[in-house]
Amino acid sequence: MSSHRRIGRMFDLLMVLRPVILIPVWGFCALGFRCAVREDAPVGIRTCLNSATIAVYGIILLFSLSVAVVYVMNQIADREVDRRNRGMPLVARGIVSVPSATAATGVCGFVSLFLLLLFHGHLFALAAATTLVLGFLYSFKPFRFSGRPFIDFISNAAGYGVIAFGVGWATAGKTVFCVPFLLNALPYFLLMCGGSISSTLPDIEGDRVHGKNTTAVVLGITRAHTLALLFIIAALIAGFFVTDFLAVLCAVASLPLYLLFYFKRSSLIMEATYKIGGSLCMIAAFSALPFFIPLALVVFAATWLYFRIRHGIAYPSLVPVTTGKM
Repeated sequence: MSSHRRIGRMFDLLMVLRPVILIPVWGFCALGFRCAVREDAPVGIRTCLNSATIAVYGIILLFSLSVAVVYVMNQIADREVDRRNRGMPLVARGIVSVPSATAATGVCGFVSLFLLLLFHGHLFALAAATTLVLGFLYSFKPFRFSGRPFIDFISNAAGYGVIAFGVGWATAGKTVFCVPFLLNALPYFLLMCGGSISSTLPDIEGDRVHGKNTTAVVLGITRAHTLALLFIIAALIAGFFVTDFLAVLCAVASLPLYLLFYFKRSSLIMEATYKIGGSLCMIAAFSALPFFIPLALVVFAATWLYFRIRHGIAYPSLVPVTTGKM
């Protein structure tokens, strides 16, 4: 194999980890950190790099490797469904083989668990291990939470709004075995429930054909959308209850789009319901750990370049371009 093709294969293996959607993982960790330090430093902003903040970034990045493993697991388990749905899934398209994807999960899972246990203690390693177990249950039969109504979005929201949030909370030196943690996590868990339901609406047809009974498939578009809206409203109320106005703002920003969808059902509005509020939430979250901002921009730019150069398509629209492939 030429060096040119080897480089291309290396980028394929990197992108099968879906680094661009690790950004929300960093965001939920940052939200947990932000909420934990609110009482100690009301603005919750840490702009200086020192040994303490470097450790926080390191823990979150190592933990996110375990989430990357889950993303690959899901691609392996859902490769038949993914061939029918939209997007550019690398495993489903045969760009990355199942053995190669499996090897990537082994390496990343080992690195995440081993380094967290070695340098940062049992709690963070336990969070990574729990993520891996939950990801296996979410992706593979006979459990396959991703294809079971209600448990699909609950398990997804637990991964982001409880486990990832809890990792960020614990990096601030706070215990997760307490009521304040649960109360602070509640608005983000509810936001994630709503967003998780909404994110499955565009894939209803492909999921239905392959017997993947997601909440959206079982309830149908209108009822699933209404359930998601109720979770957003619940998050708004919970945000007021715990005086977390960032959570309130994210819910408020999403509500007009959720309501508009009842009157104008377009794919653009369908996706905007969860993407607008989610993006706002991530931007605000990174104010607490601002060095994730340039890292997120680099990851997005690298993903854009990869799909454009390697596969001749524009990311995230996935529209073909004329640029030659690697």
